[in-house]
Amino acid sequence: MTAYQTNIIRNDGEAMNVGAGVELGDHLRSNVTGLGMLVFRDESSAKIGPNTSLTIDEFVYNPGSRSGKIDIRMNSGLARFYGGQVSKGGDMRVATPHMVLGARGGIIEVLVIAGQTVGILRAGRMTCMMNGRKLVVTNPGHACTSDNDKLLTGYGGIDAFPILDSIERIAGTGLPGKPGPGLDVNAICASSLGNSLKACKSTDGALPGVAMEFPDSPAPPVGSGVDEDDCYPDCR
Repeated sequence: MTAYQTNIIRNDGEAMNVGAGVELGDHLRSNVTGLGMLVFRDESSAKIGPNTSLTIDEFVYNPGSRSGKIDIRMNSGLARFYGGQVSKGGDMRVATPHMVLGARGGIIEVLVIAGQTVGILRAGRMTCMMNGRKLVVTNPGHACTSDNDKLLTGYGGIDAFPILDSIERIAGTGLPGKPGPGLDVNAICASSLGNSLKACKSTDGALPGVAMEFPDSPAPPVGSGVDEDDCYPDCR
């Protein structure tokens, strides 16, 4: 853990701080103002947003061949993943209750909220797998979204999640109650992506907005048995 802000708990007990090690199988959960940065041995990293729950399921890295495998299970919340050596020569995957996302170099953002998963490509290549369908996204800013049993694609916005950009400015302090600049989750609904999110829909005439609560889902991730390989919008 190279940076954090109030607070991130490991395995429902220990509060994490800068320099804390993370082991295989560790379950990390942030609170409503929690932000954090994890750096892996292959130089991959993850920025963790508020009310996020994730588990390190597998990490294998061979420095000689720069290959290996990273599997992260993310049940709720918001995170930005930066691909390191493993994502270039091996497999880096993030499994949610709705789909499995793969990163090939570059950067992907993942949001799990209100029974949906959204993956946005920022750089490199992103693979989305759901219910036997495999979709490869190569255009930065484009997203995969789960909609019940369907896998949708479209433009996800230039910066749908500015909440994660706060980490570089404020994380590492460990100070409670200091959300910092840019920590406005309603910006998600104001982005072009917000139109596809159930959490941003108006109900009973009330103003739409994202409730900052992401309960863990007991449902297992989907995405196995993929036999299709589509490219969106263009994989040439």
